[in-house]
Amino acid sequence: MDEKKIDKQKYVLVLVSTILIFSSGFFLADQINKGRLEELSSLQQNLRVDILALETQFSILEQAPCENLNESVLTQELYNISQKLTSVGNDLGNDHPQYLQLKKYYSVLEIKHWLLLLKARQQCELPLTFVIYFYADKKICPQCEDQGYILTYFRKKYPSLRVYSFDYDLELSALETLKSIYALEKNLPLLIIDDKIHEGFKDKEALEEILSQYIEIATSTQDI
Repeated sequence: MDEKKIDKQKYVLVLVSTILIFSSGFFLADQINKGRLEELSSLQQNLRVDILALETQFSILEQAPCENLNESVLTQELYNISQKLTSVGNDLGNDHPQYLQLKKYYSVLEIKHWLLLLKARQQCELPLTFVIYFYADKKICPQCEDQGYILTYFRKKYPSLRVYSFDYDLELSALETLKSIYALEKNLPLLIIDDKIHEGFKDKEALEEILSQYIEIATSTQDI
């Protein structure tokens, strides 16, 4: 009888211990998820504020005289927002509605930035070269990610180069208009360099040869 009583007590202790362990695990996971959601919510809110601030700066700079136009700071802010957007996409997932909405906001900002600098290049004689880059998901376009890395390298190498990246499949009327103007077909990756269309993947050497027609190539020892 005593042995049976001891066995019962052991089973009860094991059961209670198991419940406590699982409860602690669920509680810890719940706290971690809450922390991530709060962090993500804060990041999304900061991103919205950054987008609004940048859009306001566009409006201000449209009225600025050429001698007071400091577009490089504005351009860097645009790229900084891109990094934050990537972080949100990694957390939410690239198909999440909130991420896609922010991505649309950012794409509109890119188009407005491009139009502003096109005007500034003409009126203020800025030595800028523009690259519009259309990409797609890795499953659809396996080489698009590599093309993006190469473009990032050249953007850092040549200060006069401005790169604007757009998801070809993003449902946005402004992008549809842009694709229509250039009569684009979905042969990705796709580059528009100062209004000239270049379809398909371009490795580092091939792209530098193309860019050399537009940019004064400077000696650089930097590599990817």
